[in-house]
Amino acid sequence: MGTYTVHVMRNGKVRDITGEAGESLMNAFIRNDIYISAACGGKGKCGKCGVRMTEAPVEITETDRKFFDEKELAEGWRLSCLAFPEGVCSVEIETGDESDFEIVSEYQNREDGAGHVQEAYYDIGIDIGTTTIAVNLIGGTSKTVCNTYTTINKQRAYGADVISRIQASNDGRKEELKISIRKDLYEGITQVIQSEGISPKSIKRIAIAGNTTMGHLLMGYSCETLGVYPFTPVNIGTIQCGFEEMFGGIEGLDGALTDARIILLPGISTYVGADISAGMLSCGFDKAEKPSLLIDLGTNGEMGVGCKDRIMVTSTAAGPAFEGGNISWGMGSVKGAICGVEIDGDKVKVNTIGDKPPIGLCGTGVIETVSELLKVELIDETGMLDEDYFDDGYPLAKTPDGDKIVFTQQDVREIQLAKSAVRAGVETLLLRYGIGYEDVDKVYLAGGFGYKINLDKAISIGLLPEELHDKIEAVGNSSLGGTVVYLTEEDAAERMERIIGASEEIGLSTDKDFNRFYTDYMFFE
Repeated sequence: MGTYTVHVMRNGKVRDITGEAGESLMNAFIRNDIYISAACGGKGKCGKCGVRMTEAPVEITETDRKFFDEKELAEGWRLSCLAFPEGVCSVEIETGDESDFEIVSEYQNREDGAGHVQEAYYDIGIDIGTTTIAVNLIGGTSKTVCNTYTTINKQRAYGADVISRIQASNDGRKEELKISIRKDLYEGITQVIQSEGISPKSIKRIAIAGNTTMGHLLMGYSCETLGVYPFTPVNIGTIQCGFEEMFGGIEGLDGALTDARIILLPGISTYVGADISAGMLSCGFDKAEKPSLLIDLGTNGEMGVGCKDRIMVTSTAAGPAFEGGNISWGMGSVKGAICGVEIDGDKVKVNTIGDKPPIGLCGTGVIETVSELLKVELIDETGMLDEDYFDDGYPLAKTPDGDKIVFTQQDVREIQLAKSAVRAGVETLLLRYGIGYEDVDKVYLAGGFGYKINLDKAISIGLLPEELHDKIEAVGNSSLGGTVVYLTEEDAAERMERIIGASEEIGLSTDKDFNRFYTDYMFFE
């Protein structure tokens, strides 16, 4: 079939890779462990995988013309997912590798140890998020966190959300996805062990929580039944295996690093996974006398309400807008991403992660932009952007290269869809549980996005009810916190089973009240 050769330049380093004839540049990158984010999973829809072909650029596609102007096209800019080179070419990757992604590893009641005091044994807790991965090394005696490692989930190269990953798995890339996440986990486990200078043999248990799709991809299960009705998982119970069984046989990995036992925590359903059951464990739902509400503001919008006697859970397809996905200038929480916005008349003030020059807009910046545009009445209650900005978008800032970072009418629509899905999910869950706002004792806002969000601005766009304002507590990575509780409290396994046994899932797809709420909250009040 033949091959092609690519001279890849990134961050001042050059590397030669080989692609198969008919293989896109993006897939060649993935196969050669060169990470590049692709929110749409390489379908040419998000425009995030652009590279500059400095030698032998491929022909320009109509899709390339949608994302690059004539000057950029002349300079060799192409979408790597739609570029199919022949022979030899040179490529410069200027888009961020997301290695500086701001990842939340904080959670409720986290206890950090004094550091570097050797303990008899250790455990490791891991949260596999759709976007990020967080690893905690926990002292077996002290029960405190000794070391933390965070990284991007490199499966993002296959798509930003679980639906994209499910599709990629079903399209024949199941093994690639499995190896990708196992390599990420192995790297994290190795890092916390080496950073603390302890013997790998001192690790006893590794507890892992993640949504059901992440669990299936990790275990190499088929995802064919996850994305179609009745959405049946292969296995969402507690899964245990040896370290060698998980990591042995993967090129570049030494599966015999440790003898630790691996435990995948149990989930509740296909779309309410172990990350939510672990979150409820972390927040003490099984001990609570009054109903609390847990909301994970990720791409799935998972949530649960209840107490020790009864719990209801659900999931709503919020989409990736809260993490910068499907937003024209959207990006993850990397340095330079706009995270705060204030509009005063004709003046716009932006804050960026790390106080770096602006390069795009992360999820919190998206929320703040909409809130501010509503405040100055440049968006009406239907979500229509003022006619002065309808065609070209509202300018927020300029990149170091002088490009305008704008917020468009389509961006407004994306956040409307996301926020109405979450709000309608909350309202439906409370309705089905039979309680009002006044009956909710606490609201736990979980996830990295929820941890950084400006609560007042989130409420101002209708994402959350004003009536719950004073009850809301950002708890960070409650999924990671749940793995630590599982490893450090003797009765945690039984508590987890009680939570799952007490939980009833509410399906929203055919729920008339959800559809009514969804339509109502599409508007900005």
